[in-house]
Amino acid sequence: MPNRVNSALTWLGQRWFLMVFAALVAVVLFASVPTLVRLTQYPAHTAATLRNSPFVSGAKLTGEARLALEKDLLLYETDSRIKIWTAIVQAIGGAALFIGLLFSWRNLRATQIKLDIDREAQLTNRFTAATSQLGEQLSNGAPNVEARLGGIYALASIARDSPRDYWPVMEILTAYVRHNAVWHQTVQDDSKPAHADVPRLKPRTDVQAILTVLGRSTPPEVKALRFDQKFDLRYTDLRGAEFWDAHLERTDFWGAHLEGAQLWGACLNDAKLAKAHLQGANLKDVKFARTDFTEADLSGADLTGADLRSAVGLSLAQVASAQDKGAGALLAQSLAAISINAKKQPGPH
Repeated sequence: MPNRVNSALTWLGQRWFLMVFAALVAVVLFASVPTLVRLTQYPAHTAATLRNSPFVSGAKLTGEARLALEKDLLLYETDSRIKIWTAIVQAIGGAALFIGLLFSWRNLRATQIKLDIDREAQLTNRFTAATSQLGEQLSNGAPNVEARLGGIYALASIARDSPRDYWPVMEILTAYVRHNAVWHQTVQDDSKPAHADVPRLKPRTDVQAILTVLGRSTPPEVKALRFDQKFDLRYTDLRGAEFWDAHLERTDFWGAHLEGAQLWGACLNDAKLAKAHLQGANLKDVKFARTDFTEADLSGADLTGADLRSAVGLSLAQVASAQDKGAGALLAQSLAAISINAKKQPGPH
């Protein structure tokens, strides 16, 4: 916003240039008046020169021929003057029109800059109001979920309306998730699988709303994304979260707890799931192009239709730990061949 204000002030400061330009044009026109007057008299001088030339004066012309000659010279003089005055008027009119267009363009430009500044001010006010809502609390200190939801969706609206503010908004929302859904180590019962009671867990309403906004958002088109332009959800507690058909490309889920998460149909291309906990997660038809699975836990996860052909850091043991030993998953040829050979080997007698 400060840059726009500076640009506006710079532009408004260029008014002197247009004034000087208009003054120069006026001076040139005023200085050229004698020349223009002489130019309008040129046809009369030419006609007089032809009339007094030895060829005409020495010729023995009849009265009818001389009358025809005078008529032609007068017609030439009148025609030429009309053309000269027409050209002069057109030139002056064109110069005046050009100056008027310059001033009109400047006024339109100044108006547009003012509108842009007003729009930036409105966006700033909306941004401030929306972020302040994220910290709303009830009288008992509990989160005011309704107010926070309003702030979340207001920020989502700003991200749609202003591509320049898209990533700052996303950074605020993901920071909110990291702060309000941070993973706390808990003691689990070793007598049952880690994912057995996961379906009953759900993120808080405001956290789930942000996850939905992230999955539905569309980043502005740029030639190349910076390294830090991604959703940072590391070490978060997102057990049971819903990401149906979400677009989470390049999202960083390093060490995140996604047990029982519903990711059916989501796109996680180029995402980072290293050391993520995906026990019992629904990963049906998820796209995992170039996704990093290093040390990720896929125990009991549903990999039906999941595209793992170009996944990174994925081992056969991880796939085998999934539901039905990863049946239905699309694996890389090398990994698929190992899986087939393992199934063909006879079991112990």
